[in-house]
Amino acid sequence: MADQDFITSRVQTDGKAAAAMTTGGTPLTAINREFEERAVQERAQQMGMNYVDIARIHVNPDHLKVITGKEAAEALIVPFFKVGKKVRLAIVHPTNPGTQALIKKLKDDGYAINVNLASETGLRVALEGYKQFEGPSPIETQNIIDEEKISSYQAEVENLGALREKIQTVTSEEALNFISVGALKTGASDIHYQPEENRVIVRFRIDGVLQQVLELDLTTYGYLSNQLKYKSGMRLNVTNVPQDGRYYFNVNERKVDVRVSAIPTEYGESFVCRLLDSKKKNLKFAELGFEGRNLEILNKALSIPNGMILVTGPTGSGKTTTLYSMLNEFNQPDSKIITLEDPIEYHLTGITQSQINEKRGYTFGGGLRAILRQDPDIVMIGEIRDLDTAETAAQAALTGHVLLSTLHTNSAIETIPRLLNVGLKAFMVAPALGIVMAQRLVRKVCTFCAEQKPTTEAERKSLEGAIAQIQLVNPELKLAVPATLPHAPGCDKCSKTGYLGQVSIAEMFINDDELKEAILAEKSVTELYRIARRKGMLTVGEDGVLKVLRGVTTLSEVERVADIAATTVEKNLNKAGWTLTPAEEPHNAVPE
Repeated sequence: MADQDFITSRVQTDGKAAAAMTTGGTPLTAINREFEERAVQERAQQMGMNYVDIARIHVNPDHLKVITGKEAAEALIVPFFKVGKKVRLAIVHPTNPGTQALIKKLKDDGYAINVNLASETGLRVALEGYKQFEGPSPIETQNIIDEEKISSYQAEVENLGALREKIQTVTSEEALNFISVGALKTGASDIHYQPEENRVIVRFRIDGVLQQVLELDLTTYGYLSNQLKYKSGMRLNVTNVPQDGRYYFNVNERKVDVRVSAIPTEYGESFVCRLLDSKKKNLKFAELGFEGRNLEILNKALSIPNGMILVTGPTGSGKTTTLYSMLNEFNQPDSKIITLEDPIEYHLTGITQSQINEKRGYTFGGGLRAILRQDPDIVMIGEIRDLDTAETAAQAALTGHVLLSTLHTNSAIETIPRLLNVGLKAFMVAPALGIVMAQRLVRKVCTFCAEQKPTTEAERKSLEGAIAQIQLVNPELKLAVPATLPHAPGCDKCSKTGYLGQVSIAEMFINDDELKEAILAEKSVTELYRIARRKGMLTVGEDGVLKVLRGVTTLSEVERVADIAATTVEKNLNKAGWTLTPAEEPHNAVPE
């Protein structure tokens, strides 16, 4: 009680004039404040609670840091006294769900809490103390894992089996840390928390494929979900609408950003955490899997004076990683680079990055017009979604800028009809388009457990057909079906999957004079495809076959994401019904 007596004594010696000065008010304001404080004091007595006139207390700044300013303002809570793990809180609404959730979170963190009722006016005065800490948002600076513990966590979580065993013995607080480190150790890109009636399933997306990792009980998940929301800046008391947030942690001197998405479900909130490992932003083209003619085209892209460089493919096909690799190659002291992203995934030194905010009217199209007034040499926009963005991007490419962006198409050649179907005119597409690539990601055979096995008859037949098509396009390539191919049964290193890591397979073309003339002449997409093939373009599937022949991946893995038969690819183009004639009334959204 000694510290409580200190508080009471301090309140009694402060006087009415001090109250008026504290709130910056007049004597009349002071009288009103006195009435308000008396009312709150009586309410506290009725509720059996302690009372504090928080506006009259000079709070130690270190005590405020028990919670963030954002949390304090949302829950109307101010920590005004702290000794060790004992904390006194001033609160306004004891029964508010947000208040209760934050108090529970502090208790779960090991704090002994003493709650004191305060007036809203007084508490808002105390909140002013947080202004001295204003700066980067807690979402950007929160480090969820104590770096001193990282080494021990990593040593204890060598694989998924070790993670499953460890989760059974750790505290609720440690569970989130071990799951995060386990995801990194296994190369997961996403962590899925899926609540069910009596349990919560945790799954990792490893090398593009979801795998069930472990189960959590509902009590542990309740704590873990609050931790996720707190760290990522979500509202703790909101559980019935979707929320998005972000936090980061450091592992072995590299930063890992985590984008968190929450949605309400039948059995509670479901979370997906995307891990953005900063080491991926610095990968070279060859490290991503580009080779041969494709690597030559990418290197050529680095020297073009202007034009659009477009990367296409479905979500999760590695488009963003490829774009960041290009930006790193472009990033020189004599070039100004500006990006428009939604959201910013990796932070790049020497590059100006801007975050789209469509709710406030800051769109890709409007943002692109704005940054073109910033005298950039190279511009990257996250995605071309509509006619406004497409027209502005084409104008940028035609006025001396290199413009990088993405589209959602199945193949590289379909980029041309996609732009035309958005509403962009052929006379703009033809000169603005520079280089186009489509890509997918395939898993690499685990080198720790790979075994050479005789090539089956089915594999031989499929590979021979693909090789024949490849050599029609590139006769200089001397290819043959090997007698054996690698197959991996699975081990601890690859989490029993037989695959470890991913590599890009891609198709690319340069929009040369012949293709430009074909676009202006409104040739069919099939004719455009045949022109690109005559110029040496291999399909995504054929690039995958080359990697199968070299033992990098397996035929079944390539066939999982792409068609290896070029003739089938051409038939699919015909079935898609693309037209090179722009729509008379273009719609605003790019068709999926």
